[in-house]
Amino acid sequence: MSASFLRIDLDQLGIRAKLVEQTSKNAVSGEECHVLFEELPESEDNQDPFDAGLDIIAQQIDLSACSTAVIFVSSMGVFFRNMELPFSSEKKIRQVLPFELESFLPRSDEKYISDFHRLGIDDNPNLILTASFLKSQVANYVSKLNDLGIKPLIITPGGYAAALSFLKERRTLSSFIFLHFTDSEYTLVIIVDRKPCMVRCFSTSQYEPGKLATVVKQSILGFSQRTGLNPLFNIFIYSAIDNHKIKEICNSLDHYLECQSGLRSVEFQCELIQENVSSKALLSAITPETRMKYLFNFCRGKYGVRSFIKTYLNHLAAGFVLALILFSLSVFSITTDISRLDGKIDKLDKTALRLYRETFPNKTKVMDPYLEMKANLKAALKKSGTVYNNQNLSKKKNVLVSDVILELSRRISASIDVDASRLLFNKGRLILSGSTGNFNDVDKIKTGIEESKMFEKVNISSATMDKRGHRVDFKFIIEM
Repeated sequence: MSASFLRIDLDQLGIRAKLVEQTSKNAVSGEECHVLFEELPESEDNQDPFDAGLDIIAQQIDLSACSTAVIFVSSMGVFFRNMELPFSSEKKIRQVLPFELESFLPRSDEKYISDFHRLGIDDNPNLILTASFLKSQVANYVSKLNDLGIKPLIITPGGYAAALSFLKERRTLSSFIFLHFTDSEYTLVIIVDRKPCMVRCFSTSQYEPGKLATVVKQSILGFSQRTGLNPLFNIFIYSAIDNHKIKEICNSLDHYLECQSGLRSVEFQCELIQENVSSKALLSAITPETRMKYLFNFCRGKYGVRSFIKTYLNHLAAGFVLALILFSLSVFSITTDISRLDGKIDKLDKTALRLYRETFPNKTKVMDPYLEMKANLKAALKKSGTVYNNQNLSKKKNVLVSDVILELSRRISASIDVDASRLLFNKGRLILSGSTGNFNDVDKIKTGIEESKMFEKVNISSATMDKRGHRVDFKFIIEM
C-alpha cells in the first residue's frame, strides 16, 4: 500500500516542490518543480508569492494523487530562543509561552505560533528551546493547499529538520555542530547529549566564509558560557544544493579553527568534518507520518494534524461522565425538594384545618379551610358593619419591573464598565449584583442610582475584588 504527499521547500529565493510516493519501506521521489520568486509574473492584485508559485507548480505537476504535505520553511523566518522558566511542566510551559515570548518577537502587532522542547541540562533543568513562526503565514499555507485538496501535516524549519534527521541517522554521535547550507541561508544547530540546544541562522548575503567561521566560534563560546557545558564538538557540514561556495567555506572554517589561538584548548575544542552528502537525503526521511523527537511543528491549534475529537477525546469523555453525574444529582436534588415541599404543604393544610375547626367547631364538613375561613370572616365583618376593602390591606405602590430596569439603565452611566449578573425584586426591595472595573465605579453606580426619585435608599451590601484580581464584584440593596 502506498500514498503520495507533497514536499515543499521554501526559502527567500523561491519554492521547490516534489511529489513523493510513500511506500511501506521507503519514500520514492516523483515529479519536481522549482519556481523562483523573481521570475513570477506581475499580478495586479498583489498576489502572495507563495500562492502564485503554487499555482504554477499545480500547472506543472499533477497534485490530484496527494492529499497531505510537508512544508520546510526558511529558518530565517523562524525565531529561535533559549529561555529558562521556573517550572518544568509542559502543560504550564505551553500556557505561559506566548506571554513570555511576546516582548522578544519582532512584530508586536502579529500573532505567532510557538513550539518548544525542554533541554533538561543538569545545571539548567528548566532551560527550553523555542521556535516561533508567523500565524498569518501558516494560515496562508494551509488555506492555499486546502484549495488544492491538500492538508499540510508538518510545517517545520528546513535546516533544523535536517539536523534532527542527521541526529536520528547517526546514533553513535552525542555532541556536535550541524551546519546546513543553501543558496540563501546558513543554519547552525548545536547538539549536546543528542538534544538540539541552540539554533542560529544567517543570510548568505551578509556572511562571507571568514565571517561565518567567526560566528561559529562565537556561538559555541556563548552556548558554553550560558550552560556551563564544554563538550568536544565535531562540525558536520551538509548542503541542500550544489553550491560553489561550500569548498571555500570549509577551507575558511578549517583554517580558522587551526590558526586561532585557544581553539584547540580545553576552553574551545572542535574538529571540522565535511561529508559530501546532500542534505536532500536527510529531509527525504521526514514524511507526514513522521513523529520525530524534538521536531518543531507549527501545525498547531486549528491548524493541527489531529481532529478536535481525537485531540481531546479523554477530556470529552471525562466531561460527559461529569455531566451525567451532575444531571443525576440534579434530578435527585429536584426530587428531594419536591418531596420536602409536598411535606410542608401537607403540614400547612393540616394546620389550616385544625385552626378552622378550632374557630368554627360547629362545621363538620370542610372542603377548603382557607376559602371557607375567608368567606366566614367576610360574612362576620359584614354582619358587624365593618366595610371589607382588600385594597386597604396593602399600601405598597405597584411598580412594573420593566420600569425599574429602565430607570437603572438611565441612572448608570454608559461610560462605566458594568456587568449585571443578578436582579431580584420583591416587596419593594431590589437586589442588584454584578461586577465592574474598580471600586470607584461602584461609588459612581451608587451615586447615579441615588439621584432617582424611584429609589428611596441605596446601600452597598458588599464590594470585593474577584479571585483573579481583575474586577470588583458588588451587591446593592435598594429600597423602593
